[in-house]
Amino acid sequence: MTQPVALVTGATGFIGGRLVTALVDDGWRVRACGRRPRPDDLPPGADYTAVDLAGDDDLTGLYDGVTHLFHLAGASSSAADEDEMERANVLATSRLLAAAPGRLQRVVHMSSSSVYGEQEQLPLPVREDVEPAPSRAYGQAKWRTEQVVREAGQTGLPVVVLRPVTVYGPGNVKLLASAVLDVAIEAYGGVRTVPVPAEPIEQRLVHIDDLLRATVHVARAEGVVGRTFNVVHDHYPTSHEIAHILAGCFDVEVELTDDPDSGPGYEDRRRAHAAMAGAGMATPILLTKERFRFMRKANRNNRLSIDALLATGFEFEQTDLAAGIEATIAWYRSHRWIL
Repeated sequence: MTQPVALVTGATGFIGGRLVTALVDDGWRVRACGRRPRPDDLPPGADYTAVDLAGDDDLTGLYDGVTHLFHLAGASSSAADEDEMERANVLATSRLLAAAPGRLQRVVHMSSSSVYGEQEQLPLPVREDVEPAPSRAYGQAKWRTEQVVREAGQTGLPVVVLRPVTVYGPGNVKLLASAVLDVAIEAYGGVRTVPVPAEPIEQRLVHIDDLLRATVHVARAEGVVGRTFNVVHDHYPTSHEIAHILAGCFDVEVELTDDPDSGPGYEDRRRAHAAMAGAGMATPILLTKERFRFMRKANRNNRLSIDALLATGFEFEQTDLAAGIEATIAWYRSHRWIL
């Protein structure tokens, strides 16, 4: 069998960088690209090109010998304004796919469950064939990008779209990672009781390892071309459940409170964060202005159907949430991302 050759865009990001490693470990030849210089943790077996997909560079050379495209490049709301999200998601994808050769065996595009939105109630669990109603700029940009991908599919490119939810695991720097950092900050300051809003908010998560496995799976599976797949574990923990897992890792207690502004404010947290950095903590994890921001976001369209993905023969492996979070925190500690 001919060795598959992957082009991975967005290789400087959390998911993209780990996909490169997973593919190399699986025996693929990999060409990776991103807007920044080559990351230090990219495996030496992968080629790397720094390129702005939305710029003026000729992109055809990226495809030399490539059999599979994994398109993960884009901009999120935590790091870009609306114009940059449009440029880095929609325009970049349009240029990338316009340069794609017709010989590609599969094009896997990483979208987001944000396309479903939060304001308009959709039928639950949300299936991939429902008409999305994105309510935020990021979801709107990802939905417009999906339209570009589908148009390319109509010209003959064998496209598949994935819609993951919040991704966690070693190397993650926001959302659940920010909540971990919040608990770490308070524990570092000697606080033994962590206040958490009394109203439980249902969360949705997928471990990075399962998302990577799903990505490679749809690149090989039969009967998936032209289709879209939600990627989420079917256990939906509450903010309380997650808070208790985090608290247990830092030997503190959870205190449920009706005060929405409980706990230290941003300036106090920022000062503590700076003190931890001065004590040797690396600072890739995003410090949010709102404490426990990730666990305060309710979504009426939280539950998603995964029947389509499971019907392809895919199985989730990272099913123990507590073990997954504990292992992630152990990784953060070993890399001194928290103290």
